[in-house]
Amino acid sequence: MASTITHLYIEHLGEIRRFLAHRLCCIDTAAELAHEVFIRYMLAAPKSVIDNPRAFLFRIAGNLAIDHGRAHPLPPAQFVEIGECADLASDYPGPERFAIARQELDRLRRAIDGLPPKCREVFIRHKFDGVPQAVLAQEYRVTLNAIEKHLIRALLQLRLCVQPA
Repeated sequence: MASTITHLYIEHLGEIRRFLAHRLCCIDTAAELAHEVFIRYMLAAPKSVIDNPRAFLFRIAGNLAIDHGRAHPLPPAQFVEIGECADLASDYPGPERFAIARQELDRLRRAIDGLPPKCREVFIRHKFDGVPQAVLAQEYRVTLNAIEKHLIRALLQLRLCVQPA
């Protein structure tokens, strides 16, 4: 039993915490209740055969979230009528900001595609894949200085392509 609960704890604690944090909107409470889930599992396991332990853990977590919500209801002051929200400013970017961001990303993608093949490959592997310059130099059998020149060339060309006109 001890190795089973240990295995379940290691394997499912993270997802139980995320599940509870999503339900409760509070990471600290989710962490506390996640431990309670496994305590309740240990108390229930000897009494019955559990066919799907993961599902049972989530059932316990869901019930604990409901119990917590009943025991700690939100005060009425936190609820606002939808009509009162019409004039409130939002920090969320508007559709025009999303359109601008898409255009900028498209311009950057085209600029990267326009790099010379070796320069593009070195740039992508270093900037996006996180491959260190020294490793790239070994793989391409060139000096570190040659890799740096490819990266500098790429950055200069990209700067020219993505600067606003």
